[in-house]
Amino acid sequence: MDLPLDSKMFHVHRSRDNKSAKEAKDMAGMTDCTMNDDKIYSASFILEKKESPVNPYNRVDWTKMCTKWTSSENEICVVNSLPQLDCNAFPKSYMDTCSCCPRDIFESNLDVMNESYRSAVVGKDEDCCKVKWEKKERYRKIKTKVVRAIKRHKIFLIRGELPKLKEALEKRGWVQKYEATKTRNLPYGSVASLEAKSLGDLTQSDGTLNERAIIFALLRHRSPDFIWDCRNDFVDWHRSLSSNTVLNRYQKPSVYTSKLGMARLLEDAHWLYEKDVSSVLFPRSYNLSREPKIFLEDFRLTAAAGLLKWFVEKMQGCCSEQSCCNLCGHRPILMNRLEFAMKRCEEFVACENHQNIDEDIVTEFTEEEWNSFLDDYMAAVHEGAGIEANEKYQDQIPKYVEMASSILAKMKEVDPQYELNGMRNMWILKPSELCCGNGISISHNLKDIFRKIKSRPKDYFIVQKYIEHPLLVHDTKFDIRQWFLVTNTFPLTIWIFKEGLLRFSSKPYTFSTYHEAIHICNTAIQEKYDEERRRRRKRGNPEEVVKTIRDQGWDCEKLNEYLKQNLGLSGEPYYDSIYPKMSEAIILTMLASQEHMDRRRCSFELYGADFMVMEDLSVWLIEINTNPRMHPPSSRNTKRLYSNVLESLVKVVMDVPLNPEADTGGFSLIYKQNIPDFRPYLGPCLFVFGKAITLVEHPRKRDKKKKNGWSKSQQQQQQQQQQQQQTQQQRAWTAPPMIPRLREPKIVDFIDYLNTARCTAAN
Repeated sequence: MDLPLDSKMFHVHRSRDNKSAKEAKDMAGMTDCTMNDDKIYSASFILEKKESPVNPYNRVDWTKMCTKWTSSENEICVVNSLPQLDCNAFPKSYMDTCSCCPRDIFESNLDVMNESYRSAVVGKDEDCCKVKWEKKERYRKIKTKVVRAIKRHKIFLIRGELPKLKEALEKRGWVQKYEATKTRNLPYGSVASLEAKSLGDLTQSDGTLNERAIIFALLRHRSPDFIWDCRNDFVDWHRSLSSNTVLNRYQKPSVYTSKLGMARLLEDAHWLYEKDVSSVLFPRSYNLSREPKIFLEDFRLTAAAGLLKWFVEKMQGCCSEQSCCNLCGHRPILMNRLEFAMKRCEEFVACENHQNIDEDIVTEFTEEEWNSFLDDYMAAVHEGAGIEANEKYQDQIPKYVEMASSILAKMKEVDPQYELNGMRNMWILKPSELCCGNGISISHNLKDIFRKIKSRPKDYFIVQKYIEHPLLVHDTKFDIRQWFLVTNTFPLTIWIFKEGLLRFSSKPYTFSTYHEAIHICNTAIQEKYDEERRRRRKRGNPEEVVKTIRDQGWDCEKLNEYLKQNLGLSGEPYYDSIYPKMSEAIILTMLASQEHMDRRRCSFELYGADFMVMEDLSVWLIEINTNPRMHPPSSRNTKRLYSNVLESLVKVVMDVPLNPEADTGGFSLIYKQNIPDFRPYLGPCLFVFGKAITLVEHPRKRDKKKKNGWSKSQQQQQQQQQQQQQTQQQRAWTAPPMIPRLREPKIVDFIDYLNTARCTAAN
C-alpha cells in the first residue's frame, strides 16, 4: 500500500523471521531521522509553474535565479517526483517486504543485480518490490554522495565539454552540477531550467534512475563551489558569482589578451626587462584605424631596405659582368630607385644615431614619388623584374653593391627587428577579438591592406609584421603553443607547463602563395586540410600516400634531436635556448599586464602563448590566448597533452593550497613576485614653521592716499606698527634630522616640542 507524500506514519512489514518489536521500533526511528534530514531537500523540490511579470522600472538583461521559475512540464515532473523516493520506509533488503520473489536466489549476495530475473519480474509485474527497492537504494547512494559533496564544498560546474577535467575532479570527491543545453549559452546564473532533451526523465528506458536528472534536482538551487567556463565574458560578475566560488577566469582579460591590447601593453615593456628573468621579442604591430601614418612610414622604410637586400642578393649571385648585364626581368626598374632607397635608409640610420638633433636631415618625398617607388619595388621583388643594364650604370654596379651592403650593415646595428623584416615586406592582418585563425590574411600590397582595414569597423584589425624566415622542419613551418597558468595576480604567480605543442602547417613553406595551409599553423585551420587529405588517401590518390610531418607525431623531444642533428647545434638546443626564452617572454608580458588584471582571490586562468622560432633560434611571441582549446583533441599528441595539462592544473589549483609539497604534475613554478611589506612614507625628518608676513605699503602710494583724504585712523596705524614689530621678530624653525620619525600620529604643542628638542633657529 502506497502512503501519501505528507504522511508522517511509517509502515514496517514484519519479516518471515518474526522480528521483535524493538527492532521494528529502531528501524522506524532510523527512518524518521532520515526523513527529518530530507525535509529541507523535499521542500525545495516542489516547483510552482507561475508566470512572473517583468518590472518595467527595473529591467535587466538577464533574469535572476529564483525558486519559482517558469519551467517546462518535464522539469516539474522530474523535480516533484523526488519526494516519492524519500517517502516510505524500506528495510536493508527488498526480500523483507516482497512475497513474490524467491528468497534463495539472492540470499548469497543481495547487492548483485540479476538482470535476467529482474527483466522477467518486471515483465510480469512492474510494481514488484525489488524494482522499487533498487530505485530507492540507488537514489539513496546518489543523494548521500551529493550531500557529502555539499558539506565539503565540492560542487563543480563545467560550462563546456572537458571530460578529462571532470574525471580529475571526480577522483577527488567532487560532484558535477548539470546545466541544460540552452542555459549554457547564457551568462551563468541568469536562468535555471531543465530541458527534456538534455537531462531527460527521472527514469530511463531500461527502468533505472537517471543520475544526471537526480543530481540536477538536488543541486538545482545550490551554487557551485568551482566553475570552469569555456567561453569568454560569460560570467555575471556582479550578481550571480559568490566571492568564495573558484573560477577559471579573471575579469576582462581581453585588455591584455586581445591582439590590440597586448600590442599596446608591450610598447613600454622594455622598462620591465630583467636579464635572465623577463624579456620579450614581439613583432611590431599597428592599429591602422588610429595610427595610419606611423604604419605608412614603417611600410615604406621596410620596402626601401627590402629593395637593397634584394639587390645585394642578386648581385652576389652573379658570376660575371655579362650575367650582371643580363639581370633583367619583364619590366626592368631604373637604377635611381636604388639611390632613392639608399637615401631613405641613410636618413633612418642617422635618426637612430640622433644625428638629426641639431639639423633636420630628413628629405621630404612626395606621395607620387613614394607610390612610384613602391610600384617598382613590387615589380622587382615580387614580379621578377630586373635592373636596367645600360652602359651608363654598367661600371657603377659594383659601387652600388658596396654602398648598399654598408648601409644594410649599419641598419642591422640600430634596428632590433632587422632579421625579422626580410625583403618581401609581408604583413599579416588579424582580427583583434577573433580566435582559431578566423579572418587572418597576408599581404604585401599597401592598397590592399588599407582596403581591408576600411571594410571593417574601427579597432577590428591589427597589422603585424610577418616573420618571413622562420625555422623550418623539413621545409615546413611550425609554431609552439606553450601553456601557462596564473594562480595569483598580486603577488604575480606564474606556472608553466614543461612541454609545448608543436603545430605544423600542412604543406611546404613557399612565397609563391599566401595560402593558409602553408602560412597559418593554427590547429582549427590545419584540421580542415587533414580531413581533406584523409579523404583523398581513401580514394587512392598517389600524392597523399606519403605521410606529412603532421602525421609523424612530432614533440619537443623530437624537435630537440632534429636541431642537434640537422643544424649541428651542441647541448640541448630546445631546453637550453628556446624554452627559457619562452618563459622570459611570458613573465614580462604578464608583468606588463598586471596593472589591468583582476585581483580576485578565488580566480585562476590558463593561457596559451604562441611562439615562432627563427633560423637564429630567436623566439618571438605572436599572441597570448585566453581560454585555449583543450577539447576535442586533433591528434595523438594533443590527446596526451590536453589530458596532462588538465590533470596537472587540478593538482596545482586543488592540491597545492592544501599541501605546498604536493605533486604539481607537468607544471613548474617559474615566477613568484616578491612583494615587500608596505610601510607608509611619512616624509623626511624636517619640520618648517613660519608666520604670515604683512606687506608694507609703498610710501608713494601712502602719500597719495593721504592726499585723497583716505588716511587711516589712529587705531589702524597702531595695529600696523605692532605687525611690523612682530615681523622683525619672526623666525623659521627647522627640526634636526636626528629626530626619529613617528609612525603613529600625535598632537603636540610645536613650540614646546621645539624647545625640548633643542632646535636650531634661523633668522
